[in-house]
Amino acid sequence: MYRVAASHGAFRRIGHVAPPARPTRLLATLPTRAYTTSMIRVYERPFSCLPTQPSQLLRTKKVPTNIGPRRRFTTESQETSVVEEELPLQYGMLYFDNAYPLKMGWWDIRYSLLRPGWRSLERKAKNELVPPEIGMPFHFKIGGIEPRLKDGGMFVHFSYVHPSSYTTKEALREIESRCEQHLISHGHYMWFNFQKVRAFLVKGSPFLEDMASRYPNKRIRIEYTGDPGGVEGLYTLFRKYGKIVDIVQLPLVKDMPKQAIVQYSFMRASTSAKNCLHGAELNGVKLNVTYESSLKGNVIWTWLSNHPRLSVPMGGFVVAGISFIIFDPIRIFSMHAKITKLFKVDEYSALRWLRKETVGRLTRTPVESLQATGWREREDEEEKLRTWLKNPPETFAVVTGPRGAGKTEMVEYAIKNKTHKVVISCEELANARSENEVLTNLARQIGYIPLFQFMNAINNMMDMAITATTGQKAGLSATFEGQLKKILDTLTIAIQQSSPTSGMSNVSPEAIMKKIEATLEEKSRKAEGSHGEHLHVLNLDAKGKGKGKDKKARAKEQEEKNKGCDPDDIPVVIIDGFMSREKGPHSKELWTFLAEWAAVLVENHLAHVIFISNNVSASKPLSKALPNMTFETIVLSDASLESAMEFVYKHLDKEEYPNLMQSVKTIGGRLTDLELFVQKVKTGIPPQDAVHDILSRAVIEIRKNAFDVDRSDKDKIVGWTPIQFWTVMKQLATHDAVNFDELKIHPLFKNDEAPFSAMEQAELVTISHRNGRPFVVRPGKPIYRAAFQEILSDEGFAAVMDLESSTFLEKDEMVKVAKWEGELRELSNLLHTDGTWIFGRGRTPKEVETRVKWLMKKLAESHGKIEKYEQDANTAKKVVATLGAAAFSSNGREK
Repeated sequence: MYRVAASHGAFRRIGHVAPPARPTRLLATLPTRAYTTSMIRVYERPFSCLPTQPSQLLRTKKVPTNIGPRRRFTTESQETSVVEEELPLQYGMLYFDNAYPLKMGWWDIRYSLLRPGWRSLERKAKNELVPPEIGMPFHFKIGGIEPRLKDGGMFVHFSYVHPSSYTTKEALREIESRCEQHLISHGHYMWFNFQKVRAFLVKGSPFLEDMASRYPNKRIRIEYTGDPGGVEGLYTLFRKYGKIVDIVQLPLVKDMPKQAIVQYSFMRASTSAKNCLHGAELNGVKLNVTYESSLKGNVIWTWLSNHPRLSVPMGGFVVAGISFIIFDPIRIFSMHAKITKLFKVDEYSALRWLRKETVGRLTRTPVESLQATGWREREDEEEKLRTWLKNPPETFAVVTGPRGAGKTEMVEYAIKNKTHKVVISCEELANARSENEVLTNLARQIGYIPLFQFMNAINNMMDMAITATTGQKAGLSATFEGQLKKILDTLTIAIQQSSPTSGMSNVSPEAIMKKIEATLEEKSRKAEGSHGEHLHVLNLDAKGKGKGKDKKARAKEQEEKNKGCDPDDIPVVIIDGFMSREKGPHSKELWTFLAEWAAVLVENHLAHVIFISNNVSASKPLSKALPNMTFETIVLSDASLESAMEFVYKHLDKEEYPNLMQSVKTIGGRLTDLELFVQKVKTGIPPQDAVHDILSRAVIEIRKNAFDVDRSDKDKIVGWTPIQFWTVMKQLATHDAVNFDELKIHPLFKNDEAPFSAMEQAELVTISHRNGRPFVVRPGKPIYRAAFQEILSDEGFAAVMDLESSTFLEKDEMVKVAKWEGELRELSNLLHTDGTWIFGRGRTPKEVETRVKWLMKKLAESHGKIEKYEQDANTAKKVVATLGAAAFSSNGREK
């Protein structure tokens, strides 16, 4: 309690001595009070108990007291006596709602960046937000501040005393009005959001919490007891703090207080209402105010999991949209950079010069591979391919030949001047162990980055889980065909950006060719020299400024017209190793998609496509993808003996190895075998031993691929029998080439071409065509002829194979004999026992006699063949027996 002395003079706080010349006058200078409602501000005059005209100057003195926290005021005058009055010290709180930023969630960093310190807030409250204490009524004094971190405001604690002529409510209204008038008059804005600071009197008991899961919200939940007067009463209580969007009174629940939801138009209004009215009791109505909880994450997840038919497509659309907006441009740029060699050092002249002048002076310049081989008979094929590349893209170029014939080297040498290239190595794709590995290898070759292959596995797992729970497929998992098509379609866009003929899909090849010819003429004109061009420019300048501008405009128009028609800038797509494997879990789809994708490039005149394959049936899927079009076919064969010798002596010293003719003749003109021979000789192996080593490897390959085949393994079924290949091998061992028709009509083949095609697929033989049909058969490799002879020199193996062949042919002839004997038996049923015709008891018809004679002739021929086969079989058995006895006796002597 504080004791206050009152009279017709002024009040003065005990314990503070005022300057003698300036007695303190407080109550006499009180201004009018302001009552603030929702929209109306009422001003009243001072209470009548205050003297408006003091009679004379009053004097104050200190009155000693031992009562603790009290204030005693005494006032003396010559006409009145001292009046003392004891008044209680009152406390209150003001809430300022825009002290610093609101904290919307754990992720909101604005508070950490912009929040002021405690001392600065206290200093701001005393100096800026609250009027000076000397200008406040009722001995107003700030007791301290308490920031509300999440709500973006702060409480200001204050103390005051008021005479008995004032009620507590009136005194607090006066203090609140003073603060509001001070903020309005000074127009105080906060710099972080440029909004005003507002002050409100705290009417309740705020719930000061710092729970991490509760954050401000525009909606507040009100629990109240009593009758506030419905929505109108709630509106009157809460409208002071901001504009209200809606008020909803919730249905009554048994044993629960009444509840209502108030939604403000902005969040700082709800924070002010919550901090000022929570725990307040107004007109018999007790209020509890809390923030309405926002929609939780688990609620969202529950809704999504309960509505998969809506959530799954929506999620797919979101993922597809992100991929289309963000990742697809990155992938296109990555592939475009790889096609144009944007980040390759050799494409920049300055860097090339720097490398030439530094590293190039210390190392030898590598020789071009085809120039080093010296295969001059391939100059026609190279020139044919270069000429085809100067034309507009209209069809495929198919380069075929046996494995190791140098197809890839020839193509690379022919397109070395091309600036835009795409190389797809199908060997790496065909040898992949899984579909994901195929996609990964393809993406790495063409620069498809990023791939996010792990997302496919996650989508597959989610798809399986959704299918197991809902019974319906969600469609999240992408098939191998869909992913492969997407990669190739993205590559098409990158090639289109690099191609000078990207906008000529509807232009005829003849028109494109004219533009190409015009571009080549322009390039040749520029290459003639700079002197004539300089004179031409001077002449243009002499004609006048206007004409010069017209000429430049025409030149620019012509340049735009011919832009992109340089044949060297047309991209070239090389698909190396096409159809290298026909069997596999993904081979069929891979070859089909590559062929169809290449057909799209060619049909739209975007790029030249070159297929390199050692598979003779590679043209079948290409014909389906691009029908009614003839391909530019280039067939490569092995090198001649002269070219092979030139290749060998480019790598070996002729004086050191003068007699290599026989060795090279045995090996033949296959590039891979010649390189292997050179490597072995360089390591110090004599040429004869090197040839023997290569020959032994060839023999092992033939035995493994042609004879030692497990017929029970379905994955390794071949299209020929060992005795069929044995027959072909005996013919090729003695001849460089064998007539195809002669082999086809052999009794072991019975006019069937399938075994020969299978042998060619296995690279055991090579079939040359003439006029579109098979003509001759040659060994798969030149060295195979020597390997065939080596196999035939094995008497034991040769005897076994001859025995199997003779036995098979004998059985086949026995079947024919049984068939003809059966027909003769049927004809005999048409005769009586005396030999007369059964239908006329006359002479046997001539037709029957002719047929019988033909059957007898066939029987005689078959019996002759059977005797020969039996004789061959017996001879083979004797050889086998002799070799077995010799081996047994040699083993006995060794023991």
